Amino acid sequence: MEKKLNRTAALKKRLSSASLRKLFKKRDNKKRNHSDLSDSESHSERDSEDSHSSDDSDSTENFHDINDEDNEPTQKRRRLNEETAQQKKEREAFLAHEKELDEALPEELRKYRPKGFPLNLPPKDRPIRIYADGVFDLFHLGHMKQLEQCKKSFPNVTLICGVPSDKITHKLKGLTVLTDKQRCETLMHCKWVDEVVADAPWCVTPEFLAEHKIDYVAHDDIPYVSGDNDDIYKPIKEMGKFLTTQRTDGISTSDIITKIIRDYDKYLMRNFARGATRQELNVSWLKKNELEFKKHIKDFRSYFKKNQQLLNNSSRDLYFEVREILLRKTLGNNLYSKLTGVNGEEPFNVKKVIGGKRRNSGGSLIREKSPASEFAEEYTGEPPSVIHSEDEDDSEEGESESNVDEQASDSD
Repeated sequence: MEKKLNRTAALKKRLSSASLRKLFKKRDNKKRNHSDLSDSESHSERDSEDSHSSDDSDSTENFHDINDEDNEPTQKRRRLNEETAQQKKEREAFLAHEKELDEALPEELRKYRPKGFPLNLPPKDRPIRIYADGVFDLFHLGHMKQLEQCKKSFPNVTLICGVPSDKITHKLKGLTVLTDKQRCETLMHCKWVDEVVADAPWCVTPEFLAEHKIDYVAHDDIPYVSGDNDDIYKPIKEMGKFLTTQRTDGISTSDIITKIIRDYDKYLMRNFARGATRQELNVSWLKKNELEFKKHIKDFRSYFKKNQQLLNNSSRDLYFEVREILLRKTLGNNLYSKLTGVNGEEPFNVKKVIGGKRRNSGGSLIREKSPASEFAEEYTGEPPSVIHSEDEDDSEEGESESNVDEQASDSD
């Protein structure tokens, strides 16, 4: 019993008021820590929610961006389809307008109407005055054919050609080869032209048409761009006074000048060969010597190519001649004639052994003749074998005489 009392007293001592207070303080601290943790967790959850919401917003934005990127080709296709549909409508409207304009003209005049513009009907009580303007530099076949089309477009036509001056032509188009006077003189000698207007305006005006009583202005239908003007003939087309002509493909003044510039050295050598001086051609001394050196190289190449075949033929002739001489000396005249089949003798049948098998092939052993011997046989009438046979007979007689002399010496 005493032990139990001692134990209870010891426990009471241990479980004093201070110790109980400490215990309650620890519990309060735990609660506070727990509340702090819960608050931090709630804050972290809020932050995570915010982050999730921001991530969601970013993902939605990225999704929208991806959708926009995916929608770009579809939008382009829609635009292209809308453009093609609009172009199709415009094309259909243009064709309908063209059909209306063609129906207003006789069938023989429809080919002269410019695209998209009307054409006035020609007058019937007087000659039709057609105006064709141009530079007409280096007058060529394209110019002639255009003027012929103008003259033959209607039964009764007076063709008028306008030539701009050198000043305005050099300013707006470029340098010309012929002067304005030379170009006018050239047109006067063309049988299709009736009148020539010198110093004509670059752009035809209604006042100029009224002054010269012009019914139509003839040119090809391609828009002629000059300066800030997209087509200098557009006002004339709108008036219904534009007559369409066709260009001649493959020839123009620009093409001729381009060809001359491309073969510049050849034309210089041509003029030097005709006696022109370098001062007349505006060529330096160095350029002239360079052309002369090129000419010498060209002459040497042509001479070498020309004589190369002759050299090959002569070497072939020499080869055959040497071969014949060697064969005659080694084989003798009789055997050589039998092998070649000359002097009316039949050639031997040569037996060849190929791959261990024998086969007979008719023909002579020596099949080819020298071209020189063939020429001699054709034009002299004597085969070369006769000459060689005489020489060999002489050699055989010499050999027989030498044998007789040797026998006589032996008998002595």
